[in-house]
Amino acid sequence: MSERRGEARQSGCRQLAWVSLAAALSGCAGGVEGMEESMGALQQAATCSYSVTTNTYDGPDYWGTLVFKNTGTSAMTSPTVAFTVPSGVTCDHDEAGWKHTQSGTTCTYSRTTGLTVNAGASYTFYYSTTSSASFTAGNVQISDPSCGGGTTEPPPSSDMTANQRKVAEAITSIWENDTPTLAYAYAENIWDGRGYTNGRAGFCTGTGDAIMVVECYKNLRSASNGNLLAKYMPGLTTINNRFLSTGQNQASTAELDALGNWKSDWAASYNNTTTRADFKSCQDQVVERLYFSPSINEAKKWGLTSALSKAAFYDAYINHGSLSTFIKAANTALGNSAQTAPAVGRNGITESAFLQKFLEKRRDVLYNDSTWREAVDRVALYEKLRRQGNWDLNTAVRNDVRARDCWGTTYPASGYTVRQINPDGTWSTPSSYTYSCN
Repeated sequence: MSERRGEARQSGCRQLAWVSLAAALSGCAGGVEGMEESMGALQQAATCSYSVTTNTYDGPDYWGTLVFKNTGTSAMTSPTVAFTVPSGVTCDHDEAGWKHTQSGTTCTYSRTTGLTVNAGASYTFYYSTTSSASFTAGNVQISDPSCGGGTTEPPPSSDMTANQRKVAEAITSIWENDTPTLAYAYAENIWDGRGYTNGRAGFCTGTGDAIMVVECYKNLRSASNGNLLAKYMPGLTTINNRFLSTGQNQASTAELDALGNWKSDWAASYNNTTTRADFKSCQDQVVERLYFSPSINEAKKWGLTSALSKAAFYDAYINHGSLSTFIKAANTALGNSAQTAPAVGRNGITESAFLQKFLEKRRDVLYNDSTWREAVDRVALYEKLRRQGNWDLNTAVRNDVRARDCWGTTYPASGYTVRQINPDGTWSTPSSYTYSCN
């Protein structure tokens, strides 16, 4: 690893709270900014606490069985059960009191009548599909209104075209991994006080989102079926409990190191063609839930419609885990101190003006934080694209711009490698370039 890559990675981790990712996320511990905002955007998805004790599908009998235990402190009153099935398989039977829908490979069963599952009690759920081959249901998730449950799997955000999203994610990947290619296999301790930093979005073992990926992966694939990361759950849980109780990032990796070679096992989970699809899927799901969908929803709320603004919001969510500080500052600077939404179109506020103030506030936050200062250039690219008017990301994007090029020489140079990202998401490394904010 180059020293410069390590510097870029310093901006990679957010502070999040985890309780049981199979279920999903809880509220944040004290000092963990933005968690309530993120959870609100996720409709408090699947916040019940539970454990799945049986997960079988008998192909010859076309019959599946899921047994889950309510490990929370209150009763479930109308649970929803969601899980994935193999590609091409259709869920086709509703037991009494249940109805189902299917989107792609995800089957979601909801109640037509009330059903109480008391705290500490277990419930046996049956289903059937068109498959005559046995399998294990993937990514089992239980939600319930009593737990604040909502949708269990948000659909991929559709407010950007596929190519616009590729460009947005490729840009952020430069800041996270110094390459536009999403680095699913990446794992390293960059000594930023957040444990191991991992994967396509800089999921950290000490801030609450790496454990989400591992729990999702554990529900898709067991240790006996090639999951090298399942053995780390006790260590991850210990670290996360300490994070929750203190509200402080956790630097320690000792609990993981005692269980194996974390970096090697994380990388192997993606590099192994047998396990790659499941591991990649879990990283993608956590990004969608925690960062991409919330960023799109925030853009909608404030009246921003361009792919550029959504890309800038997404990057800020990945970097900070919240947009509230930047949005509030942008509104205040533009005379919308009441924080009335939508802001764009109100009293002459334009999208360009809003994005400009948003970026300037984020620039200041990065520059004034010692762990983020050397990543300040990641804001400059969005400012350059704003000045160029590349709102639809329909012309090639180059990160040949530094904060000092846009706002003055006091800003340090981050040293990101200059890449060119084409409108279809393909990219190259230019042989020559000139730094400029225009």
